[in-house]
Amino acid sequence: MSGKKYSFSKEIAESLGITEAIILDFFQNNRENFSLSILKDEFRFLEVSQIENSYQKLDNLGLFNNIPAKDNASNPDESMNFYPSEDLVKQACNLGIKEDFLGDQLPSFNLFWKGKDLKPHLKESKFLQYALKNWREKEKIEYQESKKVLIDNNWQPSEDARSILKGLEIGDSFIESLLPEFILFWKEKRIKSNSWNSTFLNHAKKQWARKNFKLDSDKEDQPMSKDWLPSDDCIKVLEVTNIPVDFIESKIPEFRLYWIDAGEISPNWNNKFINFIKNSWEKDSKKSSNILERLVNTEWAKK
Repeated sequence: MSGKKYSFSKEIAESLGITEAIILDFFQNNRENFSLSILKDEFRFLEVSQIENSYQKLDNLGLFNNIPAKDNASNPDESMNFYPSEDLVKQACNLGIKEDFLGDQLPSFNLFWKGKDLKPHLKESKFLQYALKNWREKEKIEYQESKKVLIDNNWQPSEDARSILKGLEIGDSFIESLLPEFILFWKEKRIKSNSWNSTFLNHAKKQWARKNFKLDSDKEDQPMSKDWLPSDDCIKVLEVTNIPVDFIESKIPEFRLYWIDAGEISPNWNNKFINFIKNSWEKDSKKSSNILERLVNTEWAKK
């Protein structure tokens, strides 16, 4: 036994445990000469209690094939675990399914059908369908993983991605300005992906929205006029801060007068107005707070 090696299914080990996976693999290779006493003798390097617990766990799950007595051969127990025939194994291999993978599917298949009314002659086709479905899913995952790559310094968004961004009126110069930081960020993350274009699209849209949050940033400098009004977007930005519309509107004449007298020109009067309203609202709130404090405070009457 000194040079003997034991194998086990990784999937079974992850779901049931390493000891259970080793015992189940030993059982599958020694079905006709298998018992708890044989296990204890075979795996003397394991604790007896560990073997007994693992054996009981597997037996409770119905994962041991109890071979019926000869006088019951004509009426096999339908709840007995299923094992594929050689013809089925060959058929599965012809479909590209590896034999080891086929064996790994047996415990979960038998567990699912344990105690259910599935006729013996249907088990072969059901198992093949079950194994094929899981094999195709495994192939799909492996294929998707194989397509994932790390981003590199030469990465560029595809023509389709650029076309989508242009449709949102995002220009090439803005797209190019985002690339160095985008590439550096994901290079340092060391994450593989097969959807870098989608990731970049989302990033570009967010950055474009942030840029355009700065209202009037692309307009030319112009002086304040006596009929100037904040834009709808400007009002919406202020409404988000819970400043009442009537307060905002009441401050427009004061804002106009101040900047007309100042004689300055600006490309972003909306931005200036937002800051002006926020500061005005904060000052008025503090004044109101001070008034309330004075009304509540009655110390003055005691003097």
